[in-house]
Amino acid sequence: MKSALLPLVLAISAGAAFAEGPIEGNEVFGFNSTLTRAEVVAQVAPAYKADIIARGEASEGQDQATVVASNLTRAQVRAEAAEALRLGLVPRGESLPEPTVAQAEQIRLAGVRAVENAVAQGTSDVRAN
Repeated sequence: MKSALLPLVLAISAGAAFAEGPIEGNEVFGFNSTLTRAEVVAQVAPAYKADIIARGEASEGQDQATVVASNLTRAQVRAEAAEALRLGLVPRGESLPEPTVAQAEQIRLAGVRAVENAVAQGTSDVRAN
């Protein structure tokens, strides 16, 4: 009976020991602002409009994506993506795999075969998007 209660008592006492944990950096320490919220918003608004303030993890040049018309057909893109996935070249997490010259050629040829198959079948998916 005593051996069964000992782990329970230790667990409860350990929880109490960590009740007042370390400072996490998000606590308020009695800071008194000299400006109102409206004044701060008014000062920051021009900086946002001028795109001076970064949003999130974005850095300069990454705020807006450039839209580019594709020269590839949908069939090519799907075939090349499937081949890259088969070769293990699709990024997962923070790893960015680099294809070898041979792998890049395999991916390109998969797209070419997809276009040839679409032409042979008379599929309307051959036109570029």
